[in-house]
Amino acid sequence: MKHITLQEMVKNLSNVSDINWGMYAFSRDPLKNKVSDSQKKEMIEKAISCGRQKAVWAMEHFGTNNPKEIAKQLGLEVNSVSKGQIADRVLFALFTPPNTIDIMEEPIKKAVESLETMEIVSKETIYNLILGHEIFHFLEEEDENIYTRTEKIVLWNLLGIKNRSTIRALSEIAGMYFSLSLTSFPCSPFALDVILYYNYNIAEATKIYNDIMQFS
Repeated sequence: MKHITLQEMVKNLSNVSDINWGMYAFSRDPLKNKVSDSQKKEMIEKAISCGRQKAVWAMEHFGTNNPKEIAKQLGLEVNSVSKGQIADRVLFALFTPPNTIDIMEEPIKKAVESLETMEIVSKETIYNLILGHEIFHFLEEEDENIYTRTEKIVLWNLLGIKNRSTIRALSEIAGMYFSLSLTSFPCSPFALDVILYYNYNIAEATKIYNDIMQFS
């Protein structure tokens, strides 16, 4: 198999459509088989719109597109944590209700230490993309009428009793496009799944890249 560099990956990822990024997000959701492809596409469009609209609101409300300043005005506790890899999982950030966000330093540090990655995106941009995403999850918790919380699917129906569930992928999609609206980046922030994983495990990063590209 021909080796593909990180630069080549990012160039190709920049051409992935919004809908296909959403399909990638759905492919990682436990409820992916509960929703048809046509429903997924409709939900993806609504989730993207939700994230972008929330970003417009945030920029107007807080008077800035800087995630650090928005977090400060929201009274969020943002911590830098040295760890990044837990067992075989690479964790970028963690939002813990009600108001704590932990940003993992190790994946960002490993990414910017790579000459390839430094030519693609700055440390500040990566940090802001990750922080912006977690800010969305805080805002989402505060808004019971937000699309990502009101859109639900029926898991089962027994004697007229329906068990409904939200879809995690929609929250992730909206969070990514909220973050993207605040920060300049050549493609969807979902590309960080490849960029930040690359310096831990090139083979796994390449697998993630191939998983994404299959939707294009």
